[in-house]
Amino acid sequence: MVVVTAEEMRAIDKRAVSELGIPSLVLMENAGVAVVRELEQEFGGLEGKRCLILVGRGNNGGDGLVIARHLLNRHVKVKVFLIAEERELSQDCRFNLEIFRRLEGEIHSLSEPVLSKLKINLALNDLVIDALVGTGFSSEQKGVLPEVIEIVNNCRTPVVSVDVPSGVDPTTGAVQGDAVRATLTVALGFLKTGLLLYPGREHCGKLRVVDIGIPTSLAGGIKRRLTTGQITRELPVRPGWGHKGTFGHCLVVAGSKPMTGAAYLTSHALLRAGAGLVTLAVPESIRDQFPPSEVITVPVSESGAGCFGASSIEQLLKNMEKKDVLVIGPGLGSDPELADVVRALLENWQGPLVLDADGLNQIRDRAWLQELPEETRRKWVFTPHPGELARLLKKSAAEINANRMETAWTAYQELGVNLVLKGAPTISAGSGRMYINSTGNPAMGTAGMGDVLTGIIGGLLAQGMEPFLAAAAGVYVHGKAGDYLSRKYGDRGIIASDMLEVIPAMLSPEDTHSEILRAVGSELE
Repeated sequence: MVVVTAEEMRAIDKRAVSELGIPSLVLMENAGVAVVRELEQEFGGLEGKRCLILVGRGNNGGDGLVIARHLLNRHVKVKVFLIAEERELSQDCRFNLEIFRRLEGEIHSLSEPVLSKLKINLALNDLVIDALVGTGFSSEQKGVLPEVIEIVNNCRTPVVSVDVPSGVDPTTGAVQGDAVRATLTVALGFLKTGLLLYPGREHCGKLRVVDIGIPTSLAGGIKRRLTTGQITRELPVRPGWGHKGTFGHCLVVAGSKPMTGAAYLTSHALLRAGAGLVTLAVPESIRDQFPPSEVITVPVSESGAGCFGASSIEQLLKNMEKKDVLVIGPGLGSDPELADVVRALLENWQGPLVLDADGLNQIRDRAWLQELPEETRRKWVFTPHPGELARLLKKSAAEINANRMETAWTAYQELGVNLVLKGAPTISAGSGRMYINSTGNPAMGTAGMGDVLTGIIGGLLAQGMEPFLAAAAGVYVHGKAGDYLSRKYGDRGIIASDMLEVIPAMLSPEDTHSEILRAVGSELE
Protein backbone atom coordinates (compact mmCIF):
# COMPACT_ATOMS: atom_id res chain seq x y z
CA MET A 1 0.00 0.00 0.00
CA VAL A 2 1.43 3.36 -1.08
CA VAL A 3 2.03 5.93 1.66
CA VAL A 4 2.32 9.62 0.75
CA THR A 5 3.26 12.91 2.35
CA ALA A 6 0.86 15.86 2.28
CA GLU A 7 2.91 17.51 -0.47
CA GLU A 8 2.84 14.34 -2.57
CA MET A 9 -0.91 14.03 -2.08
CA ARG A 10 -1.48 17.59 -3.24
CA ALA A 11 0.65 16.93 -6.32
CA ILE A 12 -1.31 13.75 -7.09
CA ASP A 13 -4.63 15.59 -6.71
CA LYS A 14 -3.41 18.34 -9.01
CA ARG A 15 -2.31 15.86 -11.68
CA ALA A 16 -5.62 13.99 -11.48
CA VAL A 17 -7.44 17.24 -12.22
CA SER A 18 -5.06 19.00 -14.65
CA GLU A 19 -3.57 16.07 -16.58
CA LEU A 20 -6.37 13.50 -16.52
CA GLY A 21 -9.26 15.95 -16.48
CA ILE A 22 -11.04 14.46 -13.47
CA PRO A 23 -13.12 17.32 -12.05
CA SER A 24 -12.19 18.19 -8.48
CA LEU A 25 -15.87 18.13 -7.58
CA VAL A 26 -16.05 14.50 -8.71
CA LEU A 27 -13.15 13.60 -6.41
CA MET A 28 -14.87 15.45 -3.56
CA GLU A 29 -18.14 13.64 -4.26
CA ASN A 30 -16.36 10.28 -4.33
CA ALA A 31 -14.64 11.10 -1.04
CA GLY A 32 -17.88 11.99 0.71
CA VAL A 33 -19.69 8.89 -0.54
CA ALA A 34 -16.78 6.64 0.48
CA VAL A 35 -16.73 8.09 4.00
CA VAL A 36 -20.49 7.53 4.38
CA ARG A 37 -20.00 3.89 3.41
CA GLU A 38 -17.36 3.56 6.12
CA LEU A 39 -19.73 5.14 8.63
CA GLU A 40 -22.36 2.54 7.80
CA GLN A 41 -19.83 -0.27 8.08
CA GLU A 42 -18.53 0.96 11.43
CA PHE A 43 -21.72 2.17 13.10
CA GLY A 44 -24.47 0.19 11.35
CA GLY A 45 -27.71 1.72 10.10
CA LEU A 46 -27.63 5.52 10.32
CA GLU A 47 -31.30 6.33 9.79
CA GLY A 48 -32.74 8.44 12.61
CA LYS A 49 -29.35 9.19 14.16
CA ARG A 50 -28.05 12.68 14.88
CA CYS A 51 -24.80 13.78 13.27
CA LEU A 52 -22.83 16.99 13.77
CA ILE A 53 -20.35 17.88 11.03
CA LEU A 54 -17.50 20.33 11.65
CA VAL A 55 -16.56 22.00 8.35
CA GLY A 56 -13.31 23.81 7.61
CA ARG A 57 -12.55 26.37 4.93
CA GLY A 58 -10.76 24.07 2.46
CA ASN A 59 -11.54 20.96 0.46
CA ASN A 60 -11.62 18.85 3.61
CA GLY A 61 -14.63 20.94 4.60
CA GLY A 62 -16.10 20.32 1.16
CA ASP A 63 -15.79 16.59 1.76
CA GLY A 64 -17.68 17.10 5.01
CA LEU A 65 -20.51 18.90 3.19
CA VAL A 66 -20.84 16.05 0.69
CA ILE A 67 -21.06 13.69 3.67
CA ALA A 68 -23.76 15.93 5.18
CA ARG A 69 -25.82 15.77 1.99
CA HIS A 70 -25.64 11.99 1.70
CA LEU A 71 -26.51 11.58 5.36
CA LEU A 72 -29.62 13.68 4.77
CA ASN A 73 -30.58 11.18 2.07
CA ARG A 74 -30.30 8.46 4.70
CA HIS A 75 -32.68 10.35 6.97
CA VAL A 76 -29.98 11.36 9.42
CA LYS A 77 -30.55 14.54 11.43
CA VAL A 78 -27.56 16.60 10.32
CA LYS A 79 -26.15 19.86 11.68
CA VAL A 80 -23.23 21.63 10.01
CA PHE A 81 -20.94 23.97 11.95
CA LEU A 82 -18.69 26.16 9.79
CA ILE A 83 -15.37 27.23 11.28
CA ALA A 84 -14.84 29.99 8.70
CA GLU A 85 -16.84 32.74 7.04
CA GLU A 86 -18.50 31.62 3.81
CA ARG A 87 -16.39 34.05 1.79
CA GLU A 88 -13.25 32.26 3.10
CA LEU A 89 -14.29 28.82 1.85
CA SER A 90 -12.61 27.21 -1.15
CA GLN A 91 -14.60 27.24 -4.37
CA ASP A 92 -15.57 23.55 -4.21
CA CYS A 93 -16.41 23.80 -0.52
CA ARG A 94 -18.67 26.81 -1.22
CA PHE A 95 -20.33 24.91 -4.09
CA ASN A 96 -21.29 22.01 -1.80
CA LEU A 97 -22.40 24.37 0.96
CA GLU A 98 -24.87 25.95 -1.46
CA ILE A 99 -26.29 22.54 -2.38
CA PHE A 100 -26.68 21.68 1.30
CA ARG A 101 -28.42 25.01 1.91
CA ARG A 102 -30.88 24.36 -0.96
CA LEU A 103 -31.73 21.09 0.73
CA GLU A 104 -32.62 23.20 3.78
CA GLY A 105 -29.77 21.70 5.80
CA GLU A 106 -29.09 23.24 9.20
CA ILE A 107 -25.98 25.46 9.17
CA HIS A 108 -24.23 27.33 12.00
CA SER A 109 -21.14 29.55 11.90
CA LEU A 110 -18.63 28.83 14.65
CA SER A 111 -17.59 31.88 16.62
CA GLU A 112 -16.82 32.51 20.27
CA PRO A 113 -20.49 33.00 21.24
CA VAL A 114 -21.49 29.80 19.43
CA LEU A 115 -18.93 27.57 21.19
CA SER A 116 -21.23 26.96 24.14
CA LYS A 117 -23.93 25.85 21.67
CA LEU A 118 -21.39 23.48 20.11
CA LYS A 119 -20.73 21.85 23.49
CA ILE A 120 -24.41 21.19 24.02
CA ASN A 121 -24.93 19.88 20.50
CA LEU A 122 -21.98 17.51 20.72
CA ALA A 123 -23.50 15.89 23.78
CA LEU A 124 -26.85 15.46 22.02
CA ASN A 125 -25.49 13.87 18.82
CA ASP A 126 -24.71 10.25 18.02
CA LEU A 127 -21.77 11.02 15.74
CA VAL A 128 -19.31 13.84 15.05
CA ILE A 129 -17.55 14.29 11.70
CA ASP A 130 -14.22 16.16 11.80
CA ALA A 131 -13.80 17.80 8.38
CA LEU A 132 -11.90 20.82 9.64
CA VAL A 133 -8.34 20.66 8.30
CA GLY A 134 -7.18 17.48 6.51
CA THR A 135 -3.93 17.77 4.55
CA GLY A 136 -4.18 21.55 4.63
CA PHE A 137 -2.56 21.40 8.06
CA SER A 138 -0.77 24.44 9.47
CA SER A 139 1.22 24.27 12.68
CA GLU A 140 -0.37 27.56 13.68
CA GLN A 141 -3.94 26.89 14.83
CA LYS A 142 -5.90 30.08 14.16
CA GLY A 143 -9.19 31.49 15.38
CA VAL A 144 -11.46 29.19 17.36
CA LEU A 145 -9.86 25.97 16.04
CA PRO A 146 -7.92 25.15 19.26
CA GLU A 147 -11.06 25.61 21.35
CA VAL A 148 -13.14 23.52 18.95
CA ILE A 149 -10.59 20.68 19.12
CA GLU A 150 -10.61 20.83 22.92
CA ILE A 151 -14.41 20.73 23.02
CA VAL A 152 -14.50 17.76 20.61
CA ASN A 153 -11.95 15.83 22.67
CA ASN A 154 -13.95 16.42 25.85
CA CYS A 155 -17.15 14.98 24.41
CA ARG A 156 -18.02 11.29 24.62
CA THR A 157 -19.56 11.11 21.17
CA PRO A 158 -17.74 8.96 18.56
CA VAL A 159 -15.64 11.15 16.25
CA VAL A 160 -14.77 10.33 12.64
CA SER A 161 -11.95 12.32 11.05
CA VAL A 162 -11.96 12.84 7.30
CA ASP A 163 -8.52 12.08 5.84
CA VAL A 164 -6.49 13.30 8.86
CA PRO A 165 -7.48 14.15 12.46
CA SER A 166 -7.45 17.95 12.65
CA GLY A 167 -4.29 19.18 14.34
CA VAL A 168 -2.12 16.24 13.20
CA ASP A 169 0.64 17.06 10.73
CA PRO A 170 -0.26 14.74 7.81
CA THR A 171 3.42 14.29 6.90
CA THR A 172 5.30 14.03 10.19
CA GLY A 173 2.56 13.01 12.63
CA ALA A 174 3.58 15.93 14.85
CA VAL A 175 0.98 17.58 17.06
CA GLN A 176 1.48 21.14 18.19
CA GLY A 177 -1.01 22.17 20.82
CA ASP A 178 -3.73 19.55 20.50
CA ALA A 179 -5.39 17.44 17.83
CA VAL A 180 -8.71 15.67 17.45
CA ARG A 181 -8.71 12.21 18.99
CA ALA A 182 -10.76 10.25 16.48
CA THR A 183 -12.64 7.01 16.93
CA LEU A 184 -12.13 6.34 13.22
CA THR A 185 -10.02 8.06 10.57
CA VAL A 186 -10.90 7.56 6.91
CA ALA A 187 -7.89 8.37 4.71
CA LEU A 188 -8.83 9.50 1.22
CA GLY A 189 -7.10 8.00 -1.81
CA PHE A 190 -3.80 7.13 -0.16
CA LEU A 191 -2.53 6.66 3.36
CA LYS A 192 -0.67 9.69 4.74
CA THR A 193 2.66 9.25 6.48
CA GLY A 194 1.55 11.28 9.51
CA LEU A 195 -1.17 8.72 10.25
CA LEU A 196 1.51 6.08 10.85
CA LEU A 197 4.02 8.14 12.82
CA TYR A 198 3.66 9.00 16.50
CA PRO A 199 2.12 10.96 18.11
CA GLY A 200 -0.25 11.34 15.14
CA ARG A 201 -1.02 7.62 15.06
CA GLU A 202 -2.45 7.81 18.58
CA HIS A 203 -5.06 10.32 17.39
CA CYS A 204 -6.41 8.18 14.52
CA GLY A 205 -8.36 5.46 16.29
CA LYS A 206 -9.22 2.84 13.71
CA LEU A 207 -7.66 3.62 10.35
CA ARG A 208 -9.26 2.97 6.96
CA VAL A 209 -8.18 3.93 3.44
CA VAL A 210 -10.81 4.48 0.73
CA ASP A 211 -10.63 4.79 -3.04
CA ILE A 212 -11.89 8.14 -4.32
CA GLY A 213 -11.18 7.57 -8.00
CA ILE A 214 -7.58 8.76 -8.25
CA PRO A 215 -5.67 6.34 -10.52
CA THR A 216 -2.96 4.55 -8.56
CA SER A 217 -0.60 5.12 -11.50
CA LEU A 218 -0.26 8.74 -10.37
CA ALA A 219 1.56 7.46 -7.28
CA GLY A 220 3.78 5.13 -9.29
CA GLY A 221 6.94 7.10 -8.59
CA ILE A 222 6.52 6.93 -4.82
CA LYS A 223 8.61 4.12 -3.35
CA ARG A 224 7.22 4.36 0.17
CA ARG A 225 4.93 1.48 1.20
CA LEU A 226 3.07 0.17 4.22
CA THR A 227 4.15 -3.39 4.94
CA THR A 228 1.19 -5.77 4.75
CA GLY A 229 0.74 -9.53 4.78
CA GLN A 230 1.42 -9.53 1.05
CA ILE A 231 5.14 -9.44 1.85
CA THR A 232 4.98 -13.00 3.23
CA ARG A 233 4.28 -14.13 -0.34
CA GLU A 234 7.81 -13.01 -1.21
CA LEU A 235 9.36 -15.63 1.09
CA PRO A 236 11.58 -18.12 -0.74
CA VAL A 237 9.97 -21.40 -1.79
CA ARG A 238 11.34 -24.41 0.08
CA PRO A 239 11.79 -27.16 -2.50
CA GLY A 240 10.56 -30.62 -1.64
CA TRP A 241 14.06 -32.06 -2.05
CA GLY A 242 15.62 -29.47 0.26
CA HIS A 243 17.82 -30.35 3.24
CA LYS A 244 19.67 -28.43 5.95
CA GLY A 245 22.41 -27.42 3.54
CA THR A 246 19.84 -26.01 1.11
CA PHE A 247 18.54 -23.42 3.56
CA GLY A 248 21.78 -21.77 4.56
CA HIS A 249 24.43 -22.04 7.25
CA CYS A 250 24.64 -18.97 9.50
CA LEU A 251 27.44 -17.87 11.80
CA VAL A 252 26.33 -15.83 14.80
CA VAL A 253 28.99 -13.82 16.62
CA ALA A 254 27.29 -12.81 19.83
CA GLY A 255 27.26 -12.89 23.60
CA SER A 256 29.47 -11.90 26.52
CA LYS A 257 29.65 -12.76 30.22
CA PRO A 258 26.76 -10.57 31.34
CA MET A 259 24.61 -11.09 28.20
CA THR A 260 24.30 -14.72 27.19
CA GLY A 261 20.55 -14.49 26.55
CA ALA A 262 20.97 -12.30 23.47
CA ALA A 263 23.09 -14.94 21.76
CA TYR A 264 20.58 -17.67 22.65
CA LEU A 265 17.57 -15.73 21.34
CA THR A 266 19.21 -14.72 18.07
CA SER A 267 20.55 -18.16 17.21
CA HIS A 268 17.26 -19.92 17.94
CA ALA A 269 15.25 -17.28 16.08
CA LEU A 270 17.43 -18.00 13.03
CA LEU A 271 16.35 -21.63 13.11
CA ARG A 272 12.70 -20.77 13.76
CA ALA A 273 12.78 -18.47 10.73
CA GLY A 274 13.94 -21.36 8.54
CA ALA A 275 17.74 -21.34 8.46
CA GLY A 276 19.18 -24.81 7.84
CA LEU A 277 22.21 -24.65 10.16
CA VAL A 278 23.31 -22.19 12.83
CA THR A 279 26.76 -21.96 14.39
CA LEU A 280 27.01 -19.72 17.43
CA ALA A 281 30.47 -18.39 18.28
CA VAL A 282 30.69 -17.22 21.92
CA PRO A 283 33.49 -16.23 24.31
CA GLU A 284 34.92 -19.44 25.77
CA SER A 285 34.05 -18.57 29.39
CA ILE A 286 30.30 -18.67 28.68
CA ARG A 287 30.25 -21.78 26.48
CA ASP A 288 28.88 -23.93 29.29
CA GLN A 289 25.85 -21.67 29.69
CA PHE A 290 24.42 -22.96 26.41
CA PRO A 291 22.81 -26.38 26.85
CA PRO A 292 22.87 -28.94 24.03
CA SER A 293 20.43 -27.91 21.29
CA GLU A 294 20.05 -27.66 17.54
CA VAL A 295 22.49 -24.73 17.57
CA ILE A 296 26.18 -25.60 17.09
CA THR A 297 28.04 -23.68 19.82
CA VAL A 298 31.71 -22.87 19.31
CA PRO A 299 33.92 -21.41 22.11
CA VAL A 300 36.31 -18.66 21.04
CA SER A 301 39.27 -17.03 22.82
CA GLU A 302 38.28 -13.87 24.65
CA SER A 303 39.52 -10.76 26.40
CA GLY A 304 39.82 -10.68 30.16
CA ALA A 305 36.37 -9.10 30.46
CA GLY A 306 34.50 -12.13 29.12
CA CYS A 307 34.04 -10.50 25.68
CA PHE A 308 35.54 -11.14 22.28
CA GLY A 309 38.89 -9.41 21.89
CA ALA A 310 41.95 -9.20 19.66
CA SER A 311 42.77 -12.84 20.38
CA SER A 312 39.34 -13.86 19.01
CA ILE A 313 39.83 -12.51 15.49
CA GLU A 314 41.75 -15.38 13.93
CA GLN A 315 39.31 -18.01 15.22
CA LEU A 316 36.29 -16.02 14.14
CA LEU A 317 37.68 -15.55 10.65
CA LYS A 318 38.27 -19.30 10.46
CA ASN A 319 34.66 -19.95 11.53
CA MET A 320 33.38 -17.61 8.80
CA GLU A 321 34.60 -20.04 6.14
CA LYS A 322 31.84 -21.86 4.22
CA LYS A 323 29.08 -19.89 5.94
CA ASP A 324 26.27 -18.28 3.97
CA VAL A 325 25.19 -15.54 6.36
CA LEU A 326 26.98 -13.67 9.13
CA VAL A 327 25.12 -12.19 12.13
CA ILE A 328 27.07 -9.91 14.48
CA GLY A 329 26.20 -7.95 17.54
CA PRO A 330 23.64 -9.21 20.07
CA GLY A 331 25.06 -9.08 23.59
CA LEU A 332 28.68 -8.44 22.52
CA GLY A 333 29.26 -5.96 25.34
CA SER A 334 31.48 -2.89 25.24
CA ASP A 335 35.06 -4.10 25.61
CA PRO A 336 37.51 -1.68 23.92
CA GLU A 337 38.92 -4.50 21.78
CA LEU A 338 35.51 -5.20 20.18
CA ALA A 339 35.91 -2.38 17.66
CA ASP A 340 38.88 -4.22 16.10
CA VAL A 341 36.93 -7.49 16.12
CA VAL A 342 33.93 -6.06 14.29
CA ARG A 343 36.13 -4.19 11.84
CA ALA A 344 38.09 -7.34 10.98
CA LEU A 345 34.90 -9.34 10.41
CA LEU A 346 33.34 -6.71 8.15
CA GLU A 347 36.50 -6.25 6.13
CA ASN A 348 36.72 -9.98 5.46
CA TRP A 349 33.06 -10.76 4.73
CA GLN A 350 31.43 -10.33 1.31
CA GLY A 351 28.13 -12.16 1.85
CA PRO A 352 24.76 -11.30 3.43
CA LEU A 353 25.07 -9.93 6.94
CA VAL A 354 22.97 -8.60 9.81
CA LEU A 355 24.69 -6.12 12.14
CA ASP A 356 22.85 -5.28 15.34
CA ALA A 357 23.13 -3.82 18.82
CA ASP A 358 26.67 -3.77 20.24
CA GLY A 359 28.05 -4.61 16.81
CA LEU A 360 26.71 -1.31 15.49
CA ASN A 361 28.15 0.57 18.45
CA GLN A 362 31.64 -0.57 17.49
CA ILE A 363 31.58 1.35 14.21
CA ARG A 364 33.33 4.50 15.30
CA ASP A 365 34.29 5.74 11.85
CA ARG A 366 31.62 6.00 9.16
CA ALA A 367 34.22 6.98 6.59
CA TRP A 368 35.93 3.60 7.01
CA LEU A 369 32.63 1.80 6.49
CA GLN A 370 31.88 3.79 3.36
CA GLU A 371 35.21 2.73 1.88
CA LEU A 372 34.15 -0.92 1.85
CA PRO A 373 32.92 -2.15 -1.56
CA GLU A 374 29.44 -0.82 -2.33
CA GLU A 375 28.44 -4.12 -3.92
CA THR A 376 29.18 -5.87 -0.62
CA ARG A 377 27.38 -3.33 1.57
CA ARG A 378 24.20 -3.73 -0.48
CA LYS A 379 23.95 -7.28 0.91
CA TRP A 380 24.05 -6.06 4.51
CA VAL A 381 21.24 -5.19 6.91
CA PHE A 382 21.84 -2.87 9.86
CA THR A 383 19.16 -2.91 12.58
CA PRO A 384 19.70 0.06 14.93
CA HIS A 385 17.28 1.46 17.46
CA PRO A 386 17.25 5.30 17.61
CA GLY A 387 20.03 5.49 20.21
CA GLU A 388 22.35 3.27 18.17
CA LEU A 389 21.65 5.16 14.95
CA ALA A 390 22.15 8.45 16.81
CA ARG A 391 25.66 7.35 17.81
CA LEU A 392 26.42 6.23 14.28
CA LEU A 393 25.18 9.48 12.70
CA LYS A 394 26.40 11.68 15.56
CA LYS A 395 22.92 13.00 16.27
CA SER A 396 20.59 12.79 19.25
CA ALA A 397 17.92 10.11 19.62
CA ALA A 398 15.35 12.92 19.79
CA GLU A 399 16.46 14.14 16.35
CA ILE A 400 16.15 10.61 14.98
CA ASN A 401 12.61 10.15 16.32
CA ALA A 402 11.48 13.57 15.15
CA ASN A 403 12.28 12.63 11.53
CA ARG A 404 12.19 8.85 11.43
CA MET A 405 11.48 8.43 7.72
CA GLU A 406 13.91 11.04 6.50
CA THR A 407 16.63 9.84 8.85
CA ALA A 408 16.22 6.19 7.86
CA TRP A 409 16.38 7.14 4.18
CA THR A 410 19.42 9.36 4.65
CA ALA A 411 21.25 6.72 6.70
CA TYR A 412 20.57 4.04 4.09
CA GLN A 413 21.93 6.28 1.34
CA GLU A 414 24.97 7.46 3.29
CA LEU A 415 25.97 4.05 4.66
CA GLY A 416 25.05 2.09 1.54
CA VAL A 417 23.37 -0.68 3.56
CA ASN A 418 19.78 -1.84 4.01
CA LEU A 419 18.65 -0.11 7.17
CA VAL A 420 16.01 -1.10 9.74
CA LEU A 421 15.24 1.75 12.12
CA LYS A 422 13.51 0.03 15.03
CA GLY A 423 10.73 1.73 16.93
CA ALA A 424 7.10 2.68 16.48
CA PRO A 425 6.72 2.25 13.61
CA THR A 426 9.81 0.38 12.45
CA ILE A 427 11.03 1.68 9.09
CA SER A 428 13.05 -0.31 6.55
CA ALA A 429 14.98 1.50 3.82
CA GLY A 430 17.04 0.03 1.02
CA SER A 431 17.16 -0.81 -2.71
CA GLY A 432 15.58 2.56 -3.48
CA ARG A 433 12.47 1.71 -1.43
CA MET A 434 11.02 2.27 2.02
CA TYR A 435 8.59 0.17 4.04
CA ILE A 436 6.72 1.47 7.08
CA ASN A 437 5.74 -1.52 9.20
CA SER A 438 2.12 -2.13 10.13
CA THR A 439 2.57 -4.72 12.88
CA GLY A 440 3.77 -4.69 16.49
CA ASN A 441 2.50 -3.30 19.78
CA PRO A 442 3.72 -1.90 23.14
CA ALA A 443 3.77 -5.35 24.74
CA MET A 444 6.93 -5.95 22.69
CA GLY A 445 8.79 -3.26 24.62
CA THR A 446 10.86 -5.73 26.59
CA ALA A 447 14.42 -7.07 26.67
CA GLY A 448 15.54 -9.38 23.87
CA MET A 449 12.94 -8.49 21.24
CA GLY A 450 15.59 -6.93 19.00
CA ASP A 451 17.70 -10.08 19.24
CA VAL A 452 14.76 -12.14 17.97
CA LEU A 453 14.25 -9.70 15.08
CA THR A 454 17.92 -10.01 14.14
CA GLY A 455 17.55 -13.78 14.03
CA ILE A 456 14.42 -13.67 11.86
CA ILE A 457 16.07 -11.41 9.30
CA GLY A 458 19.18 -13.59 9.29
CA GLY A 459 17.07 -16.71 8.77
CA LEU A 460 15.36 -15.18 5.74
CA LEU A 461 18.73 -14.13 4.31
CA ALA A 462 19.99 -17.69 4.78
CA GLN A 463 17.17 -18.99 2.58
CA GLY A 464 18.20 -16.65 -0.24
CA MET A 465 15.81 -13.77 0.23
CA GLU A 466 16.91 -10.44 -1.23
CA PRO A 467 18.35 -8.37 1.65
CA PHE A 468 15.92 -5.46 1.63
CA LEU A 469 12.90 -7.75 1.40
CA ALA A 470 14.37 -9.98 4.12
CA ALA A 471 14.62 -6.91 6.34
CA ALA A 472 11.07 -5.68 5.67
CA ALA A 473 9.53 -9.16 5.85
CA GLY A 474 11.47 -9.95 9.02
CA VAL A 475 10.15 -6.81 10.69
CA TYR A 476 6.58 -7.63 9.62
CA VAL A 477 6.75 -11.23 10.84
CA HIS A 478 8.35 -10.15 14.12
CA GLY A 479 5.57 -7.64 14.78
CA LYS A 480 2.88 -10.11 13.73
CA ALA A 481 4.18 -12.61 16.26
CA GLY A 482 4.05 -9.90 18.92
CA ASP A 483 0.47 -9.03 17.94
CA TYR A 484 -0.59 -12.65 18.27
CA LEU A 485 1.02 -12.96 21.70
CA SER A 486 -0.57 -9.68 22.80
CA ARG A 487 -4.01 -10.97 21.85
CA LYS A 488 -3.32 -14.20 23.70
CA TYR A 489 -1.69 -12.90 26.89
CA GLY A 490 -2.51 -9.18 27.09
CA ASP A 491 -0.59 -5.98 26.60
CA ARG A 492 2.18 -6.62 29.12
CA GLY A 493 4.30 -9.48 30.40
CA ILE A 494 5.32 -10.98 27.05
CA ILE A 495 8.97 -12.04 26.95
CA ALA A 496 11.19 -12.45 23.93
CA SER A 497 11.47 -16.23 24.21
CA ASP A 498 7.66 -16.45 23.80
CA MET A 499 8.21 -15.26 20.23
CA LEU A 500 10.24 -18.32 19.28
CA GLU A 501 7.18 -20.57 19.50
CA VAL A 502 5.04 -18.62 17.03
CA ILE A 503 7.55 -17.44 14.41
CA PRO A 504 7.03 -20.48 12.12
CA ALA A 505 3.27 -19.85 11.93
CA MET A 506 3.87 -16.19 11.09
CA LEU A 507 5.98 -17.19 8.09
CA SER A 508 3.01 -18.84 6.38
CA PRO A 509 1.09 -16.82 3.76
CA GLU A 510 -1.39 -14.40 5.33
CA ASP A 511 -4.50 -16.28 4.24
CA THR A 512 -3.37 -19.61 5.74
CA HIS A 513 -1.59 -18.78 8.96
CA SER A 514 -4.75 -18.16 11.01
CA GLU A 515 -5.50 -21.89 10.85
CA ILE A 516 -1.92 -22.69 11.84
CA LEU A 517 -2.12 -20.22 14.72
CA ARG A 518 -5.18 -21.93 16.11
CA ALA A 519 -3.19 -25.15 16.28
CA VAL A 520 -0.18 -23.42 17.82
CA GLY A 521 -2.42 -21.62 20.28
CA SER A 522 -3.99 -24.84 21.48
CA GLU A 523 -0.54 -26.24 22.17
CA LEU A 524 0.50 -23.14 24.13
CA GLU A 525 -2.59 -23.12 26.34
